[in-house]
Amino acid sequence: MNEYRLLIERAVDSVELKDELDVVAVEHATAELKAAIVNDKDSGQRDVEFALHLYLFDLAQQLPVTVGSDSANLKRLLAAIDIATLFSDNGTTDGSFVFMLLEETMDMVSISVASEIFAHVEQRAHVLRRGMTATGGKGIVMLKMCNGLLRRIPQATMSEFAGRVQVFVGNSFALSERSGVNLRGDFDRTSVAQPANVSDEEDSVYQSF
Repeated sequence: MNEYRLLIERAVDSVELKDELDVVAVEHATAELKAAIVNDKDSGQRDVEFALHLYLFDLAQQLPVTVGSDSANLKRLLAAIDIATLFSDNGTTDGSFVFMLLEETMDMVSISVASEIFAHVEQRAHVLRRGMTATGGKGIVMLKMCNGLLRRIPQATMSEFAGRVQVFVGNSFALSERSGVNLRGDFDRTSVAQPANVSDEEDSVYQSF
């Protein structure tokens, strides 16, 4: 386990954060870590997932309530998320692993820091959403993560963040997705619009249309 921790730390220090996930660069930075996983066929995937959990747990505990984008620990945390994103996408770990990590990490940090992490997630959306469905796999974990965030976000002061989370969820699934379609045609019958009081002259005008 200590071997994986050292390899993760080495890979994190080699990852250069960019506006979008640089797959080639992250693959190069994690080559040694990936080789160790492949060589350990019995427990490599399980051990690296556990090691990444512990690594992010330790980093999250060290982050203050508010943190700037130039924070060294925040940069390490985001680099580790890039590694988890790549591993989830290429099958090195379970496909939903990165969202499990994100959910646990954002539960541990302040909502201000969670906003910084979510901004990083938004920039990697095209990779994170690959192969996603709302009925299983990483789609379910992503929904759980976003719903947990929405429950924590103070609507009075961070409504813009709440809107970003909702847009992220909305853009993750097709419009035809069953979970977002009113299949039975249900509608609210309790809200009935009452006509305004209008004069006979106004009524005749409306009827002319």
